[in-house]
Amino acid sequence: MGLSQDLLDLADHLSRRERRKPKQASLRRAISTAYYALFHLLIEEATKRWSGHKDSRIGLARAFEHTNMDKASKAFQKSNWQGFDDNNVAIPSDLQKVALAFTILQAERHRADYSYAARFTRAGVRGRVKQAQRAFEHWAAVKNNPAADYYLVALLTGNRRRD
Repeated sequence: MGLSQDLLDLADHLSRRERRKPKQASLRRAISTAYYALFHLLIEEATKRWSGHKDSRIGLARAFEHTNMDKASKAFQKSNWQGFDDNNVAIPSDLQKVALAFTILQAERHRADYSYAARFTRAGVRGRVKQAQRAFEHWAAVKNNPAADYYLVALLTGNRRRD
């Protein structure tokens, strides 16, 4: 089991931790951990595709940035994406759902980690953890589609194209 699955399991555990009155700290950590589970899943998938020396995967993994990943994910929520070679690429609905989950979970992670005024409910947090779990399932269904490779490259580049 990889880091991403461990994080997803931990998010689920944290969202259920206190049976009666969940602590805000547990709920906030569950949201943040659910986001990082998806973040690391996508990086793991990108680095697995790297054909260079295995030790260089560490450097590749460290090159991914949250802002770039958000920009690319927003672009992949549509049914078509203008590819790097100016051809339109059809985006399968499973991939659109992964991209949407990424942007929502990232925004919620920011709220959980940085907004002292935000209050979280167990039901709301459980919904976000389930969204991350479904994103894993959607990814499993689409990861062999060529559009998934475009998405992984776009996550690294922030959807930027050089002409």
